[in-house]
Amino acid sequence: MCGRYTLHTNKRALAKAIALEIPLAYEPDYNVGPGRETLAIAKRNKETTVATMMHWGLKTPQNFHINARLETADTTPRFRDSWELTRCLLPANGFYEWYQDGISKVPYYIYPSDGELTYFAGLWVPSSTRGELPTCVVLTTAAHTSVKEIHDRMPVMLPKAAHDEWLDGALSKRITLELAAAVDLQKHTVSRRLNSVQNKDSRLIDATSPLVDDQMMLF
Repeated sequence: MCGRYTLHTNKRALAKAIALEIPLAYEPDYNVGPGRETLAIAKRNKETTVATMMHWGLKTPQNFHINARLETADTTPRFRDSWELTRCLLPANGFYEWYQDGISKVPYYIYPSDGELTYFAGLWVPSSTRGELPTCVVLTTAAHTSVKEIHDRMPVMLPKAAHDEWLDGALSKRITLELAAAVDLQKHTVSRRLNSVQNKDSRLIDATSPLVDDQMMLF
């Protein structure tokens, strides 16, 4: 799954990287969590590509969806219309995942080996209330070998060359899976301070050992 990630690139550098105007509401964030506003790239009126703010997480009477499985998104009633009509991309510097050994949870930061921005494949749903932001979910797939020891799912990441096809709804599930499998990732453990969404500073992505975690130093 994907439950926390980072997008900490400043506005000027981000605008240059995605070649789009960045919304005024955007702020760099080292701890993007569900229910928060986040930056997404989508098609406006199926024609113009824009960068816009969306709420991460789709509320339904039964659940709160932050992820959708790539393998079934095109057939699941909740997501199949979005698969066909409203796909999006969520720029990110990396994402977090927790390894659970049965006793405690150890957070990891996972990020592209080249240090460049990555782009999560997502789906979005227009708001039914005028003035409210649309909502989005992150698509996930089976974890790479380098991530599988931590968690069995991870975000679907797409290279820039596939962005237009993805946003146009033309990129097939098979090709999407192949592209996502080719991403090269690095990882390291980080502080348990990550567990609180109130902590949003740059130290969250610093490599640390669970034995010298700066949160543990409080005791």
